[in-house]
Formats: sequence, C-alpha cells, structure tokens
Amino acid sequence: MERLKPETAFVVVAKAPVVGKVKTRLCPPLTLQEAATLYQGFLLDTIEIALRVPVSEVKVVCPSQADVVALVSFLPPQVGYIVQTETGLTDALTTAFEQCLAAGYQKVFCISSDNPTLPLAYLLEAVAKMDATDIVLGPSEDGGYYLVGAKAVYPSLFSDMTWSTDTVLAETVERASHAGLRTALLPFWYDLDTGKELARFVQELAQSEAGAQHTRAILREVISRQSSD
Repeated sequence: MERLKPETAFVVVAKAPVVGKVKTRLCPPLTLQEAATLYQGFLLDTIEIALRVPVSEVKVVCPSQADVVALVSFLPPQVGYIVQTETGLTDALTTAFEQCLAAGYQKVFCISSDNPTLPLAYLLEAVAKMDATDIVLGPSEDGGYYLVGAKAVYPSLFSDMTWSTDTVLAETVERASHAGLRTALLPFWYDLDTGKELARFVQELAQSEAGAQHTRAILREVISRQSSD
C-alpha cells in the first residue's frame, strides 16, 4: 500500500558549512573554522527538532546543487532537498513555499537553521495555529522571525524585503494585514548570530543536559581548545 504523504512540511533554510561563508558574525570569539563547524551543529540539531513533529516531513532549501552535495554527507537520510532558483533569502522562502505546496503539502513552515534549542512545543503550536489563520510567524528577539508558515504562496510577504534588520517582523505583519491575511504569532525566541548571543547560549546550555547534543559536543571541543591555547 502506498504511504500517504504527510500534510505538513518543515523546510530549514540552510547552506553548506563552508569556512568563511557561514556564521562569520561569531568571529570573534570564534575562528572562521570553528564558526563553520558550529553551524553544522546548529543545523543538525535544528533538523532533529523538526523531525520530531508527528506526521510531517523535513526538507532543506539551499542555494545550489553544490550545497546539496555537501549537506547530504552529514544530514539524516530522510531529509529532502530544494534548490533555490536564485540567490538570497527572498528566493529561498518563495521557492520553498512554491515547491512544497505544488507537491501537495497543505501546511508549509520555513525555519532558520541556527536555533538548536528551539522548543519542539513551538513547532507543534505552529501546526495547530495554522488551522485557523493564514500566516504563522515565530518572532525573534532581534526583530526578525525564526519561523514563517502558510497554506498558500504569498510572494508579497518576501519580495523586496530588506533582511537582517530589526523591522522585518513588523513589516511582514504589516504586509500580511495589507493583503487581508490573518496572522498568528508564536512565542519569542532568539537567533545565534553574535558573540553576545553565543555567550548567553553557552550559559543556558550549562543549566540543562537536554537538547542540542551536536552543538554541545562541538562547543565542548572549542572551549577545551581555547582553554589550552
């Protein structure tokens, strides 16, 4: 009997962990090599969280086929891949929604790749909220968002957006309202983009042994190496 396709897809926006191309704002305190290795841990942990959502599938949207080749080498085998048609976050999000909805998924959620301790409960809440709204957003403390979900393609939410600013969330909500779309918000979370955020993250990891196991292992190596230098 043919397996029924789950109605929900989680798409992680990602790229290959190439030294000097990812998480460079974490340098210092990290080296470029350490930042790239840590990003790989972020990505693995984020995907493992998404894989725990029942009756859903997880994919990665990335800039090129070369990224796919690199990511396949260490990501779980059940992860699917979407290659962007153009560069940039606008195209990543648009392509992810277009391809997943065309493939028959009823609910599509795009999430960032650097939230290794994002609570699973937030993803479950996003799926539940999607039943009664048009757009679900997971607001980040920096003014952006870590998740955006929809049941249809809304290019106007992403086109000509100035990303990585503290007004992205507010502008997205305004665009949705202008388009007559209902928006639901999840609890706030934070991205791991700067040394200050990384220091906060390390402190929080020390308070619990649960979660982010890939990231924890890499950080232990980094901290051990820095202590011995």
